[in-house]
Amino acid sequence: MVSRKDMMSEDLFWEIIEKTKCDDPQDQLDNLVADLCVRPVEEILGFDYRLDKFLEQSYNPDLWAAACIICGGCSDDEFDYFRAWLISRGKSVYEQAIADPDSLCALFGDPEHDTFPDNEEILYAGLDAYEEATGKNDFYEVIDSFEDDFMILEIELNWDEDDPKTLKSICPKLFDKFYETLSGL
Repeated sequence: MVSRKDMMSEDLFWEIIEKTKCDDPQDQLDNLVADLCVRPVEEILGFDYRLDKFLEQSYNPDLWAAACIICGGCSDDEFDYFRAWLISRGKSVYEQAIADPDSLCALFGDPEHDTFPDNEEILYAGLDAYEEATGKNDFYEVIDSFEDDFMILEIELNWDEDDPKTLKSICPKLFDKFYETLSGL
């Protein structure tokens, strides 16, 4: 069986993200689909692989703690959308946040007026581009025909949402900026 891993390089993935980046998630999705649908189908499938791989790599407890602080709580689905948003901001922001989730503090202005950082839309870029490029609706069947190297994601949280001290110990800057404002303390 074949993997989608070699269908798009990491560099090309990030190049496309940078080229299509904008603040509105729907606009970014539209930009991504417009860029991807004129590429070979293999590259569309490779983009989807890279997106999933970066989502997998960002599934860690410290980043989840950051999302919980920024968003005033963060469910499993919201964490997926948060990580998709993180990827949509580009390679530099993504890598910096993986290395130090507290670095995200610089991306936000007023905690009372900033919106929940999510980009669920980007998760559908491969599907939408594939369907537009091929006129077919068998994207998931095609994806399932590949043998990709994804892991079953499990996470052990090193913090407790009900114990603010545990969140502060992971992301002190984010905590100081967001926690009291969003929790009403």
